[in-house]
Amino acid sequence: MSDTTPRTNPLLECCTPLFAMVAPFRKGDHGESLPEDYRQTILAGFDELERMAFERQITMQTVKEARYALAAYVDEVVLSSRWPGRLDWMSKPLQLEFFGEHLAGEGFFEHLAQLRQGGEPNRDILELYYVCLQLGFEGVYRLRGLEQLMALQVDLRSQIDSYREPVNPRLSPEGVPKESLLAQARREIPYWVIGTVTAGVIFFTYLTYTMLIDGFVHDSVEQIVAYNQQLNPPQAAGRSEAGQP
Repeated sequence: MSDTTPRTNPLLECCTPLFAMVAPFRKGDHGESLPEDYRQTILAGFDELERMAFERQITMQTVKEARYALAAYVDEVVLSSRWPGRLDWMSKPLQLEFFGEHLAGEGFFEHLAQLRQGGEPNRDILELYYVCLQLGFEGVYRLRGLEQLMALQVDLRSQIDSYREPVNPRLSPEGVPKESLLAQARREIPYWVIGTVTAGVIFFTYLTYTMLIDGFVHDSVEQIVAYNQQLNPPQAAGRSEAGQP
């Protein structure tokens, strides 16, 4: 019997605290009530990512790629928020502090394309890039259009799934069509119908994957936020009282 135990992604586990720290920028008042020094909290999250990755023996190159993806994602989320410190953040985004560039909106997708060429060994980091996309990262596609971004996400998810569930080659010869279904359909169905159906499939597949991954990340983030609230309320209360006149 094959092992059906779900495989965990240790890299995503390392990044989950950062996703939790960024979540307030996308909920409620979109970060308006966060303290102006919240940047230090996020920087500490990147340090925690490296510490956890070291414990899990994740390679430095993988950690570097993770930092790049997350820096691009966090920059976009923060600069799209109503956080009071976003203007200062704009003068020194994470991509500039970590990598000395202002092009992560495009570089994110260039890095992703290179990682995809590496195949299954890059599966964990590909899943992280995919999660960033599912959580709303757009980068240069904010100008290029949603349709292209949707198609990219569906194609990336298909690649990731191909590593998770390989196709069984032991099929009956009678069960393998000698001509593809698409080739057969082209002879009988107008091209515009095929195009419309294909676009619909891509759209609904995108929505399905969005709901699944958003639920996964949302649950993980909520668990970590709840844990932090249980762990730190006395200190937080003490700081609040100390700051009052």
